[in-house]
Amino acid sequence: MNISYNWLKEYIDIDLEPADLTARLTDAGLEAVLIETLPEYFESIVVGHVVSKEKHPDADKLSVCMIDLGDGEDKQIICGAPNIAAGQNVPVATIGTTFPDGMKIKKAKLRGVVSNGMVCSERELDLSQDHSGIMVLEEDAELGMDMKSYLSGNDISIELDLTPDRSDALGHIGVARDLAALLGLEMRKPVVEIIESDTPTSSMVCVELDDPVACPRYAARIVKNVRIGESPTWMRQRLQAAGIRSINNVVDAANYVLMETGHPLHTFDLRYIEGEKIVVRRAKDKEKITTLDGKERELDDSVLLICDGKKPVAVAGVMGGENSEVKDDTTDLLLESAYFEPVVVRRGAKKLQLTTDASHRFERGTDPNGIPYALDRLASMIVDLAGGEITRGQVDTYPKAIKPLVVPLRATRCNAILGTEIDAPTISKILNGLELFHSEKDGLFQVTVPTFRPDITREIDLVEEVGRIYGYNNIPLPQHFSIANKINNKTPDQMREKIIDHLAGVGFNQIYGNGLLSVEEHPSVFGDEEALLLANPLSRDMASMRSSLLMGMAKVADYNINRRQSDLKLFELGQVSTTDTGSDTGARETSHLGVFISGDVRTKQWSQKAEPADVFHMKGILTSTFRDLFGVELTFISTDHALFTEAMLVMIDENIVGVLGNLNTINQALKSVSGVYAEIRISENLGMDRAIKYKKVSIYPAVERDLSILIDSNIAYGEINETINKNAGKSLVYSRLYDIYEGKSIASGKKSLTFRLVFQNESRTLTEKEIDKDFKRILKGLENAYNATLREAI
Repeated sequence: MNISYNWLKEYIDIDLEPADLTARLTDAGLEAVLIETLPEYFESIVVGHVVSKEKHPDADKLSVCMIDLGDGEDKQIICGAPNIAAGQNVPVATIGTTFPDGMKIKKAKLRGVVSNGMVCSERELDLSQDHSGIMVLEEDAELGMDMKSYLSGNDISIELDLTPDRSDALGHIGVARDLAALLGLEMRKPVVEIIESDTPTSSMVCVELDDPVACPRYAARIVKNVRIGESPTWMRQRLQAAGIRSINNVVDAANYVLMETGHPLHTFDLRYIEGEKIVVRRAKDKEKITTLDGKERELDDSVLLICDGKKPVAVAGVMGGENSEVKDDTTDLLLESAYFEPVVVRRGAKKLQLTTDASHRFERGTDPNGIPYALDRLASMIVDLAGGEITRGQVDTYPKAIKPLVVPLRATRCNAILGTEIDAPTISKILNGLELFHSEKDGLFQVTVPTFRPDITREIDLVEEVGRIYGYNNIPLPQHFSIANKINNKTPDQMREKIIDHLAGVGFNQIYGNGLLSVEEHPSVFGDEEALLLANPLSRDMASMRSSLLMGMAKVADYNINRRQSDLKLFELGQVSTTDTGSDTGARETSHLGVFISGDVRTKQWSQKAEPADVFHMKGILTSTFRDLFGVELTFISTDHALFTEAMLVMIDENIVGVLGNLNTINQALKSVSGVYAEIRISENLGMDRAIKYKKVSIYPAVERDLSILIDSNIAYGEINETINKNAGKSLVYSRLYDIYEGKSIASGKKSLTFRLVFQNESRTLTEKEIDKDFKRILKGLENAYNATLREAI
C-alpha cells in the first residue's frame, strides 16, 4: 500500500524528514520505503499556456499554437486535438522527451510548418484512457512546472509492506495513529459535518440481510442531484501519491475515503437499483453477474452478493456490477458502507480469481463500528466535489452489535517478556496513544480493544504493542548475553541451517513445497500419519495440512522430468502436521527432511560410464549427512512398503526415524516420477549433546588389511559393520566394504563380502603381531555372530 507524506500531515504535525519517517515506521513494525509513483520522463513535460491558436494553412484538422512555457519565449507547436483553445494551460512534451514506447520528441515540420514539441492527452501520459483531446490543466497551474511536480503536488510517496494482521494500518488515519503514539503527538481525525434534506433515506431504500453472519452490518445513504465531472487538482495529486488513478469526482471521493479510513465503500447509480431495497444474500448455483471490469462471472453459494429487488448489483467486498456503475450522466447515488466476514470475502475473491483494494482490506478485517463515520465522510466529500443534497439519516442494518473486547494486561508480565522496566504511567501513555483506552489499578490494566484492531485478542498482543511503540531498539540486551551463545550451533534453527548448507554443498537444490494439499493427496510414508483437515479451507485443493513432504517433492520432480530435466538432486526441510488426539490442540507439528535423487548421479564421459541413482547412493548421502554434522550413525533395515521398492527403514539406535526406497507411482497425475526418495523425521535435539573434539593427525603409518568372508545373504551390511567395529581394538581407524559377490563358486543363500580394514596408532608404529591379533578378534566375532567363514585374507 502507498501513502502520501503530505496527506499524513493533515492528521499530525510531522517535522521528520521523509527518510527518517520511514525509518521510524519500520522500527514500529510498519515496513516503509520511499518510492516514485511517476516516471522520470515526466520531468521533461512541462505546464504551458496556450497564447494563441490559428488554423494550419495546409491541414483542416491541425492547429498552429503559440505556447508560453514560462521561459520567456513562446514556442510554436502543431496540435491536432479538437479541444485545444487559447487561454488553456496544457502539458507540453518538450524537445528531447522520450516516451516509454521509444517515441522521442524532436523539432519537426508538419505540412511545412515547424513544431517545437507536443501537447499531450491523458492517454499519452498514461493517466487514463481518454484520447478525445488534450489534457487541460487548472487555471492556476504554474507555467514551466514539470508534470512530475504538478501531478504529485511535490508530494512524496511511501510504500508500506504490512503484515496481514495490521488491517488498521491500511489507511492514512491508521498510520497517523501509530505515528502519533510513536512521536508523542496528537492526531486530528477529520470532523464530518453534513447538511441533510428533509427526505428520509428510509423512504427511498431499505436493507435486508439474508445472511447476517456473512454480513453483520450494512449501512446506506443517498445523495441526489450530483454532477459527475473531473476531480480538482488536489484530489488527483493525493490519489496519485497513493498509487490510484483519478476517474471522476464521485469515484475519486470513494477512493479517497478508502485510503483515508482504510474502509472500502461503494457507489451505485440509484436509478438502476430496482425495488427500492438492497438485499445481501448468497449467490445461487450458476448465477451470473458482469462486474465492473466487463467480465461475466459464474457464481456459486461461496460468493456473497449485493442485490436490489430483482438482480445482483455487486459481489460483496470484491467488486461492483456493471449494471449499476456510476456514469457521466448519473445524478442520484446510493452509497454503501458495510462489514463483511473476512473468510466469506476471501472465498468469493478466490472463486472469482479477483483481488481488489476492497477485497484486500475486507479479507484482513475492517472496523464494523467505523461504518457510520466512513459513510458520512463519503457523503460530505461527494457534496463538496460534485454538489447535490444528502437525504436524512442512514439506513443502518446491524442486528447483532460487535462489541469491543476487554483484555487484561499486567505491567509485571509486560516487563518480564520485554526485558524492560517500563513504569505504569508510560505503558498507559502508549496505550492511550494507540486509542487502547483502559482502566488501571496496581499495575493491572483492563484494556478496551477497539474493533478497528481485530489482531489484539490476548495479553501478549498488548505486550507487542507496548514493545513496538516503546521501541525495540530501546530495550537493553541482557547482561548474560554473549557471542558464544550465538555461535555454539546448538539451536534448532542452526541445526536446520547446517543440514541445508551441507546438502547444497554436495550439489542438491532446495525446494519449498505447498503446506496445503487436497484431502486425496496424502500418500502414507510412515504409516501412522493422519491428515489434519482445515475447518475453513480456501479451496478443495488446499483443504488439509500436508502430512509428509512426498507429494510436494513429487510435483516438483514431475515438473522437471516432463521438461527433460531428469538428473535431479532435490531436498526440502519443512514442517508437516498430523492429527494427535493426545495433545491439547489435537494436532502435532514435526520437522521432516525429504531427499530425492533421479537419473544419473554421474554422467557419462570419455573416461567413465554413467552411474544411475539407486538406494545405495541415498544411503550414502544420509549417512554422511548425519554422521558428519551430528555424529549420529544411521542404520538401515529392509522392509516392505506400498510406495517403494527396495524399501528400508532408517533407524537411530532402536528408533525408526525415516524410510527410503525406489519411488513407485503415487497417482496417475504423477506417473512420470521415478527415482529414489527418503524422508526422515528431524528431532529438535538432534546432535545437541554432541561435543566436537579435535585430535592430532597421526604421523605413524597406517596398515591396510582386506578381509573376505562368506556369510548368509540375508544379513545386512550395517549389522556386519557394527560387529567388526565392536570386536576390533582401538587401532582400527575404519572399515569399508568394497566388494560383494554372489554367483559361481558361492553356495546358494550365501554371499562373499570383502572389507578394507585400516589400522593406525596415534603414538607409535603398529607391529604385525598387534594387527594379526585385532584381525583374528574381528573374524572370531563374525563367526560367533553369523557363522561367517574366512574366504580369503590378504
